[in-house]
Amino acid sequence: MSLGLNRAILEFLGVAFSIQRNMALSVAGKTAIITGAGSGINYCFARLLLQKQCNVILADLALRPEANELVSKYSSRSVFDCPRAIFQRTDVTNWSQLDQTFKTAREEFKGADIICPGAGVFEPVYSLLHH
Repeated sequence: MSLGLNRAILEFLGVAFSIQRNMALSVAGKTAIITGAGSGINYCFARLLLQKQCNVILADLALRPEANELVSKYSSRSVFDCPRAIFQRTDVTNWSQLDQTFKTAREEFKGADIICPGAGVFEPVYSLLHH
């Protein structure tokens, strides 16, 4: 094989890899459930996914003001090709509430493609003494 042909093959493989990598990382049109998205780093992740055209269900006990604004900004169904955000009050220690979150994903978006279990569960130090 000539050096020119090897270079052409490597360039083609590089372009193909780049295209495949970008397609694999695309979240546009997908739906994510993010627990603990009412604040902190999980809120930031929800905002980033929405900016990348991904629908997001913010599953948390409550929303901080900035998360509430995010849900308001992305709650419209009438805007064509715009991702949506939904707040679903969820206590991750309660299985029926978690089940309801997945039911909401099915009803609103036909399911979820991305699950981010980011909610923290606080267990007081004194409870560790009983183990």
